[in-house]
Amino acid sequence: MSKRTIVIILAAVLTLPFIISGCNDSAAQNELADLKAALAKTEGERDNLKSKMNAVAEARDVLQAQVAELTTSRDELQTKVKDLQGQVEALTASRKQLQNDVAGLTESRDAAVAESRDAKTRIDDLTAQLATEKQKVAELQNQLQSVQTAIKELQQKLGF
Repeated sequence: MSKRTIVIILAAVLTLPFIISGCNDSAAQNELADLKAALAKTEGERDNLKSKMNAVAEARDVLQAQVAELTTSRDELQTKVKDLQGQVEALTASRKQLQNDVAGLTESRDAAVAESRDAKTRIDDLTAQLATEKQKVAELQNQLQSVQTAIKELQQKLGF
């Protein structure tokens, strides 16, 4: 019921005893009883609505507290997300630097391997050349020994 209806009913109930006091009409008494019943019903409805309003207010307060809690949680999570994004960016930059370092080290390693291969080839060539030169030295020593032997024989023949 609206407030206007309640006010009209209350006004009627409050003024009715003054109107009825002058007459003992049973219709008026019935109307008074009906108005009292309507007033009791209206008051019951009002009390019921107050109870419902209180329940709604309590539910609203609980929901507002939950909204505040969720807002705080959201803000904390957004802060964590920003921190994690910063870490991701730092790690990405670090990874790129490490990739560049690896590329440089790989290039250096490849150059060192090539240089090592060249050095091994050079060592193998020099080892072969040394073996050849040793053989020549051995032959020359044999020839020298033969020449020295021949010189001694000649000196002995010539008497020196």
